[in-house]
Amino acid sequence: MLTSAATPRTRFAGLAARARNIVDSGLCNRTTDVPDWIARLEQYTHLAAAPAADRRATLAILDDATVVDLLVLSYLRHGTPYAPWADTLAGFAEDVLGVTTWAQLHGFLDASRR
Repeated sequence: MLTSAATPRTRFAGLAARARNIVDSGLCNRTTDVPDWIARLEQYTHLAAAPAADRRATLAILDDATVVDLLVLSYLRHGTPYAPWADTLAGFAEDVLGVTTWAQLHGFLDASRR
């Protein structure tokens, strides 16, 4: 397994790094390599279609193994494990970077993606 230079700031940063390592090391090169891939693909499809707030809440309650599988699928489909946060910069800042922003800045960051 590849090691990162610094320890991840948040749970999701560590899980995204794990997902990148799984794909980059060749353990998962296609969707069918993900354990229980049919259920995970359906779960990822529903997750991707959900509004950002629901997506973030769902990811927060899932266990680490499930989140890693979903982030592996994200990496395989979109080239990045961070696709679940593509439409919410404030969510990415909080969930992955561990940066808390002001309430008004949240609206600005999310509006900048539109």
